[in-house]
Amino acid sequence: MQPELIAVSKGLAEYRLSENAPLRLSKAPGQRIECLSGTAWITAYAEFEDCVLRSGERYTIQNDGLVLVEAVGSGRIRVHGTAAP
Repeated sequence: MQPELIAVSKGLAEYRLSENAPLRLSKAPGQRIECLSGTAWITAYAEFEDCVLRSGERYTIQNDGLVLVEAVGSGRIRVHGTAAP
């Protein structure tokens, strides 16, 4: 299952995620990823450690490299600071 875009509003995009189907973000410095439900696993270019978010936690993208966001099981995230697709 691919990441599913479930809501878009000004500056926000909300996705439903599942295991083994990462959301790919690039050229997104300063955007914030907020975990709405479940657990999100983030792997980011030039970061030595992955980040794990639980519901209510946030992560700010530090550079314009590739960022992969995947759920552990299933979950929902919101990306703040996005342009509508």
